Formats: sequence, C-alpha cells, structure tokens
Amino acid sequence: MSKHTPNTAFNLKGRSILGNLISEPSATSEAQELAAEWISVGKIRKGDFQPRQFFSQKGIDSLANSFKERGFRGTLNVRPRTDGTYELIAGERRWRAAKQAGLEKVRCVVEQYSDSEALEFALVENLQREDLSKLEETEGILHLIETKLGIARNHAVSIVRTEGHSDKRNRSDVAPSDELRQIEELLSCFNIELQTFRTKNLRTLSLPEELKQAHLERDLPYSSALELNKVKDEQERKNLLEDVIANRLSFRDIKERVRELTAKQKEEGEVTTLVRRLEATAKQAKKVGHLLKTKQKKKRLEKLLTELESLLDGK
Repeated sequence: MSKHTPNTAFNLKGRSILGNLISEPSATSEAQELAAEWISVGKIRKGDFQPRQFFSQKGIDSLANSFKERGFRGTLNVRPRTDGTYELIAGERRWRAAKQAGLEKVRCVVEQYSDSEALEFALVENLQREDLSKLEETEGILHLIETKLGIARNHAVSIVRTEGHSDKRNRSDVAPSDELRQIEELLSCFNIELQTFRTKNLRTLSLPEELKQAHLERDLPYSSALELNKVKDEQERKNLLEDVIANRLSFRDIKERVRELTAKQKEEGEVTTLVRRLEATAKQAKKVGHLLKTKQKKKRLEKLLTELESLLDGK
C-alpha cells in the first residue's frame, strides 16, 4: 500500500470517500461493478481535475491491446454533464486505451461530484496506486488546496514556506494561522506531514524545465532530479541529464558525476574571479601615479610587479 494511504478522518459527501477507497477494497470493487453502467466512449469527456500530467504511450498501447483481446476491464468514474455527456473523474488511462482499441462502450460508475470532490477522488486513486510523480502530487495537492479551501496556489506555497518552517513552529510565541491549520489538516488526510511537503514537495516547483519534463515523462526519479539541479551551468546540466537517461545511471553514479562537475565549476569560478581582480587592478593602477612619488612605495611596487611577472611567466 502507498505511503500516502489516505486518513479516514477526511469526509466527503457525508461519508468518508477516502476511507471507503482503502477499507474492504474487494467489496468496494464488487459494488462498483454492480453499480456500473455501459456508456458510449464518445460521450465521455476528459476531466478538468486529473492530477496526472503525463501518460506513458507504451502503457496505453499495452492496455489497448489487452482490451482488443479480452474486452474492457475495470470501471471509469464519471459525473454527468448538463449536455448529456459525462466528465471523466478517474480512469483516464483506461479511457484512452479504450478509445485507441476502438471500443464502443466502457463500464462507468456515475456519481455527482463537486469540483473539489472530483479532484480529491482523482488524487486518492492515483496516490493509492503510486501513479503520480512527485511534481504531479505537489501540483494536485496545491490545486485541491485552492479548490477546497479557497486559498490561492501561490499564497498557499508562501504560507507553507514561511509559517510552516520548523524554526517558527517550535516557537511558543508564534501561533499558526487558520490557513496553515487548514492546509496541515488537508495534508494529514494523505498522511503527508507539513515539513515533508515544505522540504520535499515544494522543491519540485523550482526545478528547471528540462528536469521537470524528465521527471514526468522520462522516468527520472525525484531524488535524481534534485541531485542534477545542483549543477548550475545549464548546458552542463542538460548534457549530464541526457547521459543519465541514455545510460540509466544509478543515483550513486549521478552523485559522483555531479560532485566532479560542481568541483570543476567551482575551480573555474575561482579562476574567473582572479582574472577579474587582475583586470580591475590594472585599470586602477593607471590612476595611482602618486605611489611613484615616494621611494619606499616605488620599491614595494617594483617588487610586487616583479613577483607578478614571474608568476605569469610560469617561473
């Protein structure tokens, strides 16, 4: 079972949807089968509350072939729309595979969901199956915070990063805001601690675009993405990323390569700084003719120049 097994204390629609999803799964599955109805694939529309941002085409191809051979398996969760169609709540991969397989109808469980309930249900299903990347998980939870709690996404991020800092939370004279309490309660329903969300989840938002895409679409682990982000030179980072993907480098190998690159970049940065200091000193020297007016300063300057010339000549 996923480490994000939802807490049954979170209630929806007068009952604990989260609890029902994890208690007696076989009974729940059988009940869904009995309550399901066959609906035309063409009447189902993609949902607006899908936390998954990427679906493996290879996985869809495999599932589509299975549907062609054995017929549709499983159920989709949908909600009715006013125009007679249905909005997909959960099961998009199966829906895509069914369309690709050319199936006419799929088995669906039809229920009324509010927007926040739809998003929450989709999040729960994906977290249960560990289908979400860390970035998708983060974006989905932020979307739920905005939809269910009415706290704007950027404001929620700011609250967690500032008020949620462990140093501030440990101070007895600083009381958490109501918004932070609400966010923490929502996170607890997915067994995600506030500190974990702040220090791990939110870090995905600041990853460079190529690392986000690799994490979403190319099976780059979250820990590897964070490690690669330590390489600040953009081209060096992209080159290493391609090497990691092509050769399936282990996390240990990635750490070693990153260590070598960052050491090299640090050394190059130190050289660049010295060159700039030399250039700045040379410019300044043109304006300090007064140093040549005293014998003592003149001799000292001559000595320093001799040492510098010797050093630059490699002697």
